[in-house]
Amino acid sequence: MDQSMKRRQYHLTEEDERLFKELASQKGCSEAEIVRAAIREYALRENQQKNPLLEMAEKAERYSVDSVGDVI
Repeated sequence: MDQSMKRRQYHLTEEDERLFKELASQKGCSEAEIVRAAIREYALRENQQKNPLLEMAEKAERYSVDSVGDVI
């Protein structure tokens, strides 16, 4: 990886550590790469989720809405 790295420390339960080491071993990569991939995947998933309030606002823009009863 060509990007500069920042050192971080985290606490894991014994079970999480076991799963973590097992996954790194199965994939044949470093534990650090597992963490980086997990962060990227989590961020992508979180960014794809729609905010229910934004969805309501989008519906309100599409339709003539004067009250909550008009949306429900």
